[in-house]
Order: sequence, then C-alpha cells, then structure tokens
Amino acid sequence: MNIKTGTGDRKKNITLDLLLTALLFSWAFFVNRKLKLTGLYMDDLYMWSCFREESFTQFVFPAGNSRVRPVYWFLTWLELCFIRNHISWLVPINIILNALVSTGLYFFAKKLSGSRTAAFLSGVLYLTSRFSYYQIGQQYGLMETMGLFFAVVMCACLYRYLHSVKDARSFYAALIFYFLNCFTHERYMVLLPMLFYALIVKKDRRPLKYGITAASFAVMLLVRKLSTGTLSPAGTGGTRVADTITVNGTVHNFLAEIAYVFGFNAGPDYLCGIPFGATPFLYKVMVAAADFILIVFFILFLTHIAERIRYALPIGNMVADIFLFAGFMIGCAAASAVTIRVEMRWVYSVYTFGILLNVYLYGAIFECRLRRESDEKSGSRFRITDFLPLSLLVFFSLIMIPTELFYRTGYPKIYLFQNQKRYNSLADETYGKYGNAIFGKQIIIIGNAYKMSDFTADTFFKAFDVKRNAEGTTVEHADSIKNFGLVTDRMLILKEDTEHDLFTDVTDAIRNVKLGIYYGYYRDGWMDRTAEIDLMTGSEGKAELEMVYPGNLTGTEQVTIWQDGVKHKPVDLKENIQKETVTALPYQIIHLKFENNFEFPNAEEKRGEEPLSLIVNITAN
Repeated sequence: MNIKTGTGDRKKNITLDLLLTALLFSWAFFVNRKLKLTGLYMDDLYMWSCFREESFTQFVFPAGNSRVRPVYWFLTWLELCFIRNHISWLVPINIILNALVSTGLYFFAKKLSGSRTAAFLSGVLYLTSRFSYYQIGQQYGLMETMGLFFAVVMCACLYRYLHSVKDARSFYAALIFYFLNCFTHERYMVLLPMLFYALIVKKDRRPLKYGITAASFAVMLLVRKLSTGTLSPAGTGGTRVADTITVNGTVHNFLAEIAYVFGFNAGPDYLCGIPFGATPFLYKVMVAAADFILIVFFILFLTHIAERIRYALPIGNMVADIFLFAGFMIGCAAASAVTIRVEMRWVYSVYTFGILLNVYLYGAIFECRLRRESDEKSGSRFRITDFLPLSLLVFFSLIMIPTELFYRTGYPKIYLFQNQKRYNSLADETYGKYGNAIFGKQIIIIGNAYKMSDFTADTFFKAFDVKRNAEGTTVEHADSIKNFGLVTDRMLILKEDTEHDLFTDVTDAIRNVKLGIYYGYYRDGWMDRTAEIDLMTGSEGKAELEMVYPGNLTGTEQVTIWQDGVKHKPVDLKENIQKETVTALPYQIIHLKFENNFEFPNAEEKRGEEPLSLIVNITAN
C-alpha cells in the first residue's frame, strides 16, 4: 500500500488516510477497553484539590512548587473545567488524545517511509504498547501524552528543517515546541543538543539561531531557579535528581530502558507487571523472533548502503537523519535514567522514536529500490528482496502486537493499578450506584487495611459534586459492625474486600443484620397492628423503643411486646411520644413481636395486610 503521487489520486489518498485514521482511533479504544478511572486517587486527587481550592493564576503558576509545568497545568485546568464532576470521562479523553498522537505519528511515518502500510503499522504498534498504561489510566497521563507529542513534533520540525533549502520557520517551530515541553515536563530539557545538532548538520552559520536557542534555554533555567530555588529537576518518589544520581544507577537504568524497547520487561512486577523471567516460554520465543527480525532488517539496510553508493545516492543526509532519531531516543532514555528507578511510562518516548527510526530505515531502503528500478536499462524485474523490508515490518508487527497485549494483562500488578482499582470500586459502590444521593451521607468503612489518608477521606467525594464541596458527607472507619448502631437512611456502609482489592457496599446486609424485618414494620418507623423483627443490641445490651402516636389518644391504646417468646407487661400509651427499653446481652440478636390493640384512624396508606398503627423509632445502645 504505497503512496500514489498523481493529482488524480489525491482524493483517493485522502480517503485512505481518513479510513486508516478511523481504524487507529477504533484500535485505541479497543486495546484500552479494560482500563477505567472512576475515582481520583493520590496525585490525581491532589491535582483536583488544587484545582478546586486555587485561583487560575495560583493553579497554573504555583509558588514554591518543586516542579515548573505551567503548560501542563494550563491544559489540566482546561480539562478539569470541561469534565467538571464526570471523572469517568478522563479515560476516553486520554484515549482520544493518544489516538491523535498516533495519527500524527502515522503521517510523519508515512513521509519517512513512503509507505502507507508501514506508517499504519507504526500507529498500531504505538497504540498497542504496554508503555501507554499511565497515559490512559491516570489524569496525570495528560502530562506524559503532551510531553511525548511535543517531542515528536519537535523532531518532525527538525527533520523538515534538515531537508529544506531555506526553511528557518521549521527550526523556530522546533524551538518553540522544545520550550513548551520544558514547561510540560522538565525531563525533556535534555533534548536541547538536538537543536544545536540540526544547526551544525545544516551548516547554518547565522549566530541568531544559536543565540536564540541558548537564550531560550537560559530563560527556562532562570524561571526554574526563581520558581523552585534550584536548577536540579525533581526526581520520582519525592526525591531530587542531584541527591540520588549515581553512575552505576544511571547506566543500569539506561540499559533497562533499552531492554524494554526490545521487548524485555526489565523491572520488578510492581513496575512492569510481568517481568521477562516470569513470561511464558512462548512469548519469550516471540520476543526473540521479533528482535531477530530487527537484526535482519538492519543487515538488509546495511546492504542497501552499498547499493546507494553504487547508484550514486548520497549517504551523508541519511546518516544525519539516523543520528537525529537516535539522538532523540538517547536523550529521552538518558533523562529517565538519572532517577532512582525506571517506570515503563518513561520508556514510551524512547519506544516511539525507535518506531520512527525503523520506518525511516524502511523508507531509505524503499527509495533505493525505486532508484535501482529506474536505472536498470532492462526494465523493472521482480525480486523477492524488494518485498522483504515490508514483509519484515509486517511479521514484526504480527509478533509484537499479541506480545504487547499479553504484557498488558500484567497491569493489575503494577503498583499504580492496585490502589486505583480500590478507589475505582469506592467510586462505583457510592457515587456510581447512588449518584448525588451520597452527599450528606455518613459513609462508614469496615476495616482500614488500605490505610486511607485523611486527605483522601476528606476530598474523594468532593470531586463528584458539581458544587465541589460534598457538604455533610463524612467518611469514618470501623473495626466491625459493633462500632455503630442501627443503619439509618443517612448511612452508607462499605466493607474492605482485601482479597480482591475492592470496597463492597454492604449497607443492606448490615441493615438487615442490625434490624431484620419479618413483617409489619417499615424502615421509616411505621408499624402495622402486628409486627415481628430481629434486633441487634448495642454495647450496653439495650434497645430503646420510641413509640410515637401522631394523633389523639383515647387512653385505651396498648402495645404488647414478646422478647424471644417471652411476653412483656403491656405498655399503655399515656403520651404521644413514649419510650420503652428492652434489655439483653451486649450485641445479642433478639426476636421481638409486637401486638397493638389499635390502629391509626383514617390512615390513607396501607402497606401490609393490616392497617398502620403507630411509629416506633428504634435505637440500639
């Protein structure tokens, strides 16, 4: 599926591009269909709380922060303004953004390779990659997506600058995207040498470009110094790069990133899901086969260098291009290697530039084949080697796509998803089930193995409230059902399911344990002429019965109570509100039966077989 260049084929080319773009978007949603984000947690929740409590200026340009990311914070502000309390929209938005990046990658790869098939496979490989977990599954993933996107656009602009006769605009565009990226994620400041590299390769002797590039970097450093008090970027896990960087650690991390790119999960399970050592033999063979194809592909490329020389094709520009893509790979890998560990999300940019390098090599081979065919006096001849490069790319993709899909099954083991799964379930079991009715509730969680922080307890449900305060909603922890009384309408009871890393709504079950109704009694307190219930007493072994008769008493009204089959002395109602105490052992479930010799006159409602009689509010102490 090579690209036709005739003017008559322009409409067909546009149609094909639109179709393949639609397929990329469809694949993006399909491959990420199991990822969900319904409750904010940790960094995402903290970001939301800053959005809630701070003004636009304070949010985008915070004082005293260890990071300087105003571009990302501005985009986050726009995103949070858009989604408001619809947290579940974040994953679809992230998928769309990543699909847009894959579309840009497709068009860039099409230009590099001259092949629509190779370009489409590049987009599919990008979307299928296991490295995208953070970009899709977290609100903070917007930062990784935008950083990668700016880096790819910067690379594309420099490539165009190197291949144009007079196109200073492409260089300045690359400089702008570099500057934006430094304030999206400071990791990408390491790409500065690529700007000077392009100037040197282009043999651009005008000092203005060198001066503006150096000045832009100096301005970025000055802003960092004024904002954070240091030039050293912050590391991961609350560390600082200047405090933790070591030569051995950097080399180890750099090699680990290269291993990741070549299909080897080089980290522990909490960072990569499935370490390569724990990978089934079949997938180990598939990774080895994919790497073997890359080796064959590179050897094929080397053989074509000789052909390029034979057909008088210059190789200087090609070498410069290779170093351009390799430089972006090395820069992105080095930026991530200086911290205390390698997280797969940081490898995504390295992997992406590896894809671009691969399709560029394919394009170089393809260009040489066209030149050879045009020069052969005997005319074009069929050679199986002409189809070998594309065949290798296709086979590589057919091997790596299922391998990446397998690696994705290890996501639940990554440290991020364990906690996210818990708080997704907390959102699903509360706001997802009851909607706005949760606001003002007393939410009691049985157990505290998850060690929910006070910040999470105070802030979590506010993200679902359009007014952003969830007024009256409280979160409390209890060791068991003995720590609270009867379940009221204002209460929501959850239980930690540590075996499955979930929260489970047990409100109805606990309500029925605390107060089980056989017949004749209703949760709002109304009681028929006869009723039977089971009741759990409290720590004092008492149950308080508040009998309310909302009418005029005649003096003959009488309530008879049986406790576990033993008849109590009848209660004569002398007042409209009258209390009676039933005693038993602490936390004992007792069986109560009521018989009333009266009914509420002119009752408009009849819920059971008998008419309503009075209201009995029950409290267990």
